Amino acid sequence: MMSGTKANLSTNEQLSKNPYLKLDKIELREYQLKLASKSSLKNSLIVLPTGLGKTIIALLITAKSLSVYPPTSKILFLAPTRPLINQHFQTFQNLLEFPEEEMVILTGKTTPSKRKELFIENRILFYTPQTLRNDIIMGRYDLKDVCLIIFDEAHHAFGDYAYTTIADEYIAQNQGSIILALTASPGHSKERINELCTNLHIPLENIHIRTRGDKDVEDYIQSMEIEKIGTSLNPLMIDVRKHIYSILEERLQFLAQLGFLKVKTDLLHEKIIRKDLLRLKGELIGILQTQGDKSDVYSAISINAQALILYHIVLLIEQQGLNTLLIYLEKLLKEAKKYNSSKAVRSLGNEYRIKKLFLKLRQIQDKDPKLLEHPKYELLRETILEELNFNDAARILVFVKLRASVKNLVSKLKKLGPIRPVRFVGQSNVSKKDKGLSQKQQIEILKDFKDGSYNVLVSTNIGEEGLDISECDLVVFYDIVTSEIRLIQRKGRTARHREGKVVMLYCKDTQDEMYLRIAESKLRKMNKNLKNKGTLRKFIKSTRKPKKEPNINPKKPNRKIPPKDQQSKLMKFTKLKSKQKETSQRDSYVIIGTSLSMKYGIRKKLQKKGIEFETKDWNYHIIINQKVLLQIFSGNKVNTKKLLRFKANEEKNFDLIIIICDFIEYKEGIEGEKRIIKRDLKQFGEENKIKIIPIDIPEEFYFILENIIAKIDG
Repeated sequence: MMSGTKANLSTNEQLSKNPYLKLDKIELREYQLKLASKSSLKNSLIVLPTGLGKTIIALLITAKSLSVYPPTSKILFLAPTRPLINQHFQTFQNLLEFPEEEMVILTGKTTPSKRKELFIENRILFYTPQTLRNDIIMGRYDLKDVCLIIFDEAHHAFGDYAYTTIADEYIAQNQGSIILALTASPGHSKERINELCTNLHIPLENIHIRTRGDKDVEDYIQSMEIEKIGTSLNPLMIDVRKHIYSILEERLQFLAQLGFLKVKTDLLHEKIIRKDLLRLKGELIGILQTQGDKSDVYSAISINAQALILYHIVLLIEQQGLNTLLIYLEKLLKEAKKYNSSKAVRSLGNEYRIKKLFLKLRQIQDKDPKLLEHPKYELLRETILEELNFNDAARILVFVKLRASVKNLVSKLKKLGPIRPVRFVGQSNVSKKDKGLSQKQQIEILKDFKDGSYNVLVSTNIGEEGLDISECDLVVFYDIVTSEIRLIQRKGRTARHREGKVVMLYCKDTQDEMYLRIAESKLRKMNKNLKNKGTLRKFIKSTRKPKKEPNINPKKPNRKIPPKDQQSKLMKFTKLKSKQKETSQRDSYVIIGTSLSMKYGIRKKLQKKGIEFETKDWNYHIIINQKVLLQIFSGNKVNTKKLLRFKANEEKNFDLIIIICDFIEYKEGIEGEKRIIKRDLKQFGEENKIKIIPIDIPEEFYFILENIIAKIDG
């Protein structure tokens, strides 16, 4: 626990006259001082609309913490992306009266040994959360000298996201220190807001909320005009969608005949939505794990995967246009020819109606490409030109879901005189023709956008959050998102310091229109919850359970587990329950090793199910009750001698060892190679009494774990 006297310095006057602030550069507002005063020296969540200065509040609380905590204490500022961290670092450099040589940015680009050195040397540290979490888990340093952690964009603090682990470990090591969580969008439901606060150890009385309607912020709120413009699919799009629906309907009827769809109707595609198929996917995997090898289940999994692809194709038609669909179908047909492509992709790639549709669209592309454009493009063009005609210095931000559409729109908009568009996407490379932008390139583009070299930024969701995009006069949603958080983030790119406008383009009688209704409903629900603060606190108080203290051990433990009696492992496994009740109050106690990849989503799923788990820095992947070990081996590098050595070394430590062979990213050299390897592994396991289970998707791993826990709990 942090030592040091905490004086009562929570008045607005003391905050505003803090010697650590460059007061000549800061325009302090009354509500910022009030919120900072209420949030100083206690864990707090501040919900404040975008553009009202959450960073300034963080700066005020940082200055106060520097005043009241010992000079050896440290302050950590966390944000989801490197560009956002750089932005906060620059703000603190400009507005904080503090030695620059004691402030530093630490990200994954800094080597672990250097991060440890810089952590010791500096007092204010800016992190991407994954970097800090990794350092804590690996025991490179602890948080005992940290007096304040600021979690920016705190709505990320769910499931396996690094914020939750960091908050748990911080409180466990240093209960006398402070958490400050900042967000404009905590979530639409009371349950989600409660979960956010629980994950970050924030008491209900320390939730501080301002909405656009509150009196003390209304003078600083810029007006935001919101316009929704709907269009309709053209006849060609309707015809193409009809053909896809007919192919989809066949797949859905097949699933219904197998008994996996409960809905019985002549037109299943009108009743079944994508969410239903995602749920069915999980159920099918569960059936495989509990009932063994069933040919109809494998068939259903493949057909279900085809149906999901077809739903995606429908969404492309409705949201993006036939030109984007043409690009997608070309990739699908190429992928289908590869040896390592999935059965679902091969089946659709060999579907003659898909091939016929592709050829038809390509012919139209060659003759009259405008026929493949989505009608929304014309609305976008008119909207941008109208804004530039009204204000030739306007800055316009266009949000688009897919990178292929970003590229397509920029290419078309470039041909229009006053429009100077630029493509803005993330760092990952999708293909040789679709390369990502480095952080340096992103920053350069934003600078050029601010300076006026470009006046239209066409962006994927990377522009929604975490980048210092200059004030925009107009924000256009080329497609609709269902998340109220993303809706708020998008809107927040305008009307920050001057009036702004938001235009939402959607397609009538499609999923686009449905998404718009869902997003607006969630937003209304969130605003209602935030306005009725008393009701929100009452709900949280009635539902909150004490958060169990975490047990995340950054120090390397003794890897040896006391040996058990050497009787039949499978026989002992079925009898574990009675023994565990004698030794532990927790039947299903799970330890997850830090070496377990995050791609399986195990931590998030366990947390969602309310199953307690501990994280330890060792090479074991998952241990249940110190008796059952689940260890993953890559299907690409499986070595039977290595498996035998592993079994020989570890069988004295566990009642049961289950080897999980991961074939998720396996690339076949020849068709059927994976199936042969799985068969050989099964035979090898039976001959050597090793339990080996292959998996093809991440969800299978969790189902294995869940079934073992269920057996232990009886």
